[in-house]
Amino acid sequence: MMSHTPLDSSVSAASINARIDAMPKVGLSRAAWFALMLCFFFANYDISVLTITLPAMRDEFGLAGAELGYPITWNLVGYCVGAYLFGHIADRHGRQRGLLLTIAALGAGGLLTAFSWDVWSLTFFRFLTGCGMGAVLALCSAYIGEMASKHQRGGYLSRLYTVGTVLLLLVGFASLPVLSAFAGGWRWLLAFGALVLLVLPLVNRRALVESPRWLVTVGRAGEADQIVRDMESRVGLPPGGAAVPAEAPVEQATTADEGRVPARALFKAPYLSRMLIVLGFWFIFYLAMYGYASYLPLILEGIGISTSDAVLVSVLTRAMPLISGVAAVLLVERMERRTMVVIGTLVFAAALLLISLDLGETVATIGALFSSFGIAFMATPAYTYTAEIFPTRARGTASAIADGVGHLGGAVTPFVVLPILTTYGARPASFVMVALLLIAAAIIRLGVRTRDRALAEIAT
Repeated sequence: MMSHTPLDSSVSAASINARIDAMPKVGLSRAAWFALMLCFFFANYDISVLTITLPAMRDEFGLAGAELGYPITWNLVGYCVGAYLFGHIADRHGRQRGLLLTIAALGAGGLLTAFSWDVWSLTFFRFLTGCGMGAVLALCSAYIGEMASKHQRGGYLSRLYTVGTVLLLLVGFASLPVLSAFAGGWRWLLAFGALVLLVLPLVNRRALVESPRWLVTVGRAGEADQIVRDMESRVGLPPGGAAVPAEAPVEQATTADEGRVPARALFKAPYLSRMLIVLGFWFIFYLAMYGYASYLPLILEGIGISTSDAVLVSVLTRAMPLISGVAAVLLVERMERRTMVVIGTLVFAAALLLISLDLGETVATIGALFSSFGIAFMATPAYTYTAEIFPTRARGTASAIADGVGHLGGAVTPFVVLPILTTYGARPASFVMVALLLIAAAIIRLGVRTRDRALAEIAT
């Protein structure tokens, strides 16, 4: 961690923001980008690995009925708890502290899950893992948004997701022989997630440095100035000499106000409407997405695809995000973030309809692939949007509440989608999820515009 540097009265929040926004690229070290890539990969790995390990866990522990939903439900409850707890810590004590704690919880939870001995130990360890998962994506998205200029927030986040997608695809195919070769192969796959602990040593003064935007809002302007100087040197700009945009006087006023925003202001105008929009979107979206992601093999089995083929299709769906990832990189700074979220959500809904039309295994496979495309296409702009519409002093808490509490939608999935799936079949369950996705798309469309706008400007 960085030691406190005496306050430099010549450094203001407006100048720090303007200097970051003037950088041609993000001035982070390669070690920092490696750490962020690992964070995104392992957070998404833990989410995705559950899909292909659930059938094996079901068979080993004899899970049936409500018990089948316990590990998923409590994992998502933990997600909500950890998201708020670590997000709040990140706003009070810094992005580094929040990241350290959430990464430690994620790694420890994944390792302990591999040693589960019954449904209750499995459920508890999945809850602990969820506490770690809760803030990783939200805090990393907020962190990148604060370290990047207003023209680059979405682009860098999209690149990280694309790299993570490649890794997930490779690991997904490698996981199939692990599942088939070992009776407890699912344990090895879950234990692999503990490698996220490799990130912890990289949260330091050279790699994952503290956010300068956060530092200056808590009166540590000297530290913020030094970090920005290092970033400027790294991208070829004279330290302290980056050009200040013409709109800086306006930013100075808004940023000064932004620095005094307490977390409770998120539930008052003008942030209340924003919180309700993103919270409502994530809750309803996750209700549908987790129903699909958690039970895809069961859904495919329900429409006549064999268990082995269903697991293979689940892995193949990881290939489609490569295409959508490239599309997101190309479009995320050219289109409104909320528009991309709507498009991806609607593609996901259309793909679910395709799966449920009973047109054969090939069509169902195409539907599964395009559902993965839709999810991956909307993920980056959705996380970027959720972080950038709130002020710096409350960004970690706000992002965590929206994404974390939103995950409660996934927590109730076993009580909404699973009963329909087991009682009425795969197609009625798919129709319900399609309706939920249409509602989610309508909600996010109500949000504010953010593309090509400074964080301080958006915060007003």
